Amino acid sequence: LLFPEILNSPALLPKLTCYFHSFTSFFKEPIQASCDALCKTHQDLLMVGDVQEAFIASFNHCRQMLFAGIDLDAVDKHCASTTLEMTKFAQVHGNLSNSSHHLLILKLIGSNSTKNPFEAFKGVLTEEIRNEDDLLRHALSTGKAGVVQAIRFNRLFLAYWFKRYEEAAEMAALYKTRTMMPLIDIYHAFYEGLTAFHFARELSKDDPKKWFQLGGKSLSSFKTWAMHSTWNWVNKSFYEGLTAFHFARELSKDDPKKWFQLGGESLSCFKTWAMHSTWNWSNKLLLLEAEYYFSIGEMEKAEEKYYLALKSARKHRFVHEEGLTNELFSVFHASNGNTNEAIYHISQARVCYERWGAFAIAERLNTS
Repeated sequence: LLFPEILNSPALLPKLTCYFHSFTSFFKEPIQASCDALCKTHQDLLMVGDVQEAFIASFNHCRQMLFAGIDLDAVDKHCASTTLEMTKFAQVHGNLSNSSHHLLILKLIGSNSTKNPFEAFKGVLTEEIRNEDDLLRHALSTGKAGVVQAIRFNRLFLAYWFKRYEEAAEMAALYKTRTMMPLIDIYHAFYEGLTAFHFARELSKDDPKKWFQLGGKSLSSFKTWAMHSTWNWVNKSFYEGLTAFHFARELSKDDPKKWFQLGGESLSCFKTWAMHSTWNWSNKLLLLEAEYYFSIGEMEKAEEKYYLALKSARKHRFVHEEGLTNELFSVFHASNGNTNEAIYHISQARVCYERWGAFAIAERLNTS
């Protein structure tokens, strides 16, 4: 019923395309294709004057470039370009999350000491934001829950890649406490918004300002939830699962039940997602399974899963996760006394990280 309306509305189609590729299409289609589509959609939205939605597309393009394993130098340049555009169009809220994401990229590359993504906020806000800690305090004090979640996810991501496992577990737990909001709150905002827009129409002869304000508040909530939930939640589940299986092995003398439960939750999610897209999710599922079998001492099954995870990551062009799988496979071989295999896979991990552009991660391997 809406299709003719969409075709006749030059502003509606790019908006729907933005949300489709930001929050839905990657569950089925290759994420690399979603990246390309979001880049075009950003320009289409600017052409029709929808600035806010254009930068939702641009931010999610930056995010998905990272998860697709695209060269980090290109991601750095795109983040910097997005920051300049957001500043030009006074998109301060979007810039808050983008600056934290850009910092993540710079830390992976190893150039965070020479570039500061928070310089964009000089003279823009009443309080000074010089670094991510300042940004987190600002977000917490002003109720910007989406920005808080973005920072927590970014810190989880970096903590895992730099093998700060305790911090990774802490950030995953903090992220979950906010993301798992009561469902009734979401539906309250939904129905309050629908009711408000009903009265804004019906009472248009009176003063509809109150109702538009309520409806706008609901719209803003859903845009925030949508912008910061889907991809972050998927990847939070992945890195939380890997962290959990690490602790299940390392803390086996204690009670590993908590960690196996967390890892099992991640496995369950990825089994479902992999049914819909082997391209995006199969290598992650296989790596989680490898870590699970390693953790329970089933070495033959673990080795098979590591090989399959490597093959899948390589086939689907996730060079960063190919590197990660090689690194974890090296740990597996070292624990079993297979020194030559361990050396081979750690060298392959280094090659992958350098191809990705994550020179700080490659350097970590040199010093570990």
